[in-house]
Amino acid sequence: MTTMVTLFRDGGWSMFVVVLFGFISLATAGFYAARPDAKHEGFIQWMSRATFWAILVGICSDFATVCENINHIEDANQRSQILLVGTAESLSPGIMGFAFLALTALLTAVGRRRLDARKA
Repeated sequence: MTTMVTLFRDGGWSMFVVVLFGFISLATAGFYAARPDAKHEGFIQWMSRATFWAILVGICSDFATVCENINHIEDANQRSQILLVGTAESLSPGIMGFAFLALTALLTAVGRRRLDARKA
């Protein structure tokens, strides 16, 4: 659990948006898997896209913060260390968000399979 908290903290403010959109996508996909109905597919698709764009905004925002802060450091060794740590932290929205998207896709596939089986 501490790893998840660290991941969330490292991602910064954008993690709130990624988790919110990701959770809405995942919850809707779970509902779709349990009770498949084609009318939910559009919402899942667009919420997944919103989650994807939130992930990219989060990564870009985090990289911009790292680049802004690294600019003020004189020591080259310290600068390279901070760049590596900052890069790792900047990828936190991608790690969390793409996990949400993978699970959303899995549940959507289950729902789609159940819907297709019902029609056949």
